[in-house]
Amino acid sequence: GDRPGLKDEDFQASVATLRSIAECLDLECVLLRERNAEEGKAAEFLLRKRLQSEDFMEVRVAVVGNVDAGKSTLLGVLTHGELDNGRGMARQKLFRHKHEMESGRTSSVGNDILGFDASGGVVNKPEHGHLDWIKICEESAKVITFIDLAGHERYLKTTVFGMTGHAPDFAMLMIGANAGVIGMTKEHLGLALALN
Repeated sequence: GDRPGLKDEDFQASVATLRSIAECLDLECVLLRERNAEEGKAAEFLLRKRLQSEDFMEVRVAVVGNVDAGKSTLLGVLTHGELDNGRGMARQKLFRHKHEMESGRTSSVGNDILGFDASGGVVNKPEHGHLDWIKICEESAKVITFIDLAGHERYLKTTVFGMTGHAPDFAMLMIGANAGVIGMTKEHLGLALALN
């Protein structure tokens, strides 16, 4: 049911007590959400074990989908924190080969990371357009490694290698809003389900 909430003075005392207990137990105490309730305020906190400074959790995500679905563009926007200019600026930051830059299509397995600090804030701060992976890993409690895979049928073997050789924890299937489920989308979905 709904929580009636606490008056402001009691709420502040409860939060102070919770933070004190968390500190004694060497736990992280993160405010998730705070809202007004019938009789005052209510809040939800996340308590979890504090990670050592050199530790971070890594989650690997393979990004698959048909050619031109926007996989590399989305990853460029997420990892570099800048919107695309409509002409492929975001995806250019992920490409490694000249022919990829010219065609705008991924042909190899690419990797990029997105780091989060203990409170859930993004730590990626590109300097002169480039990410310093060492710095991101040092400042992060959690790192998501995105494995950018090719969508073109010609590069299916490369995509299969990326999904098997890089041992992803999850697969993210991108479907272009302008085209729907076409081309290699079904093959990539089948491959992801088969590899579980």
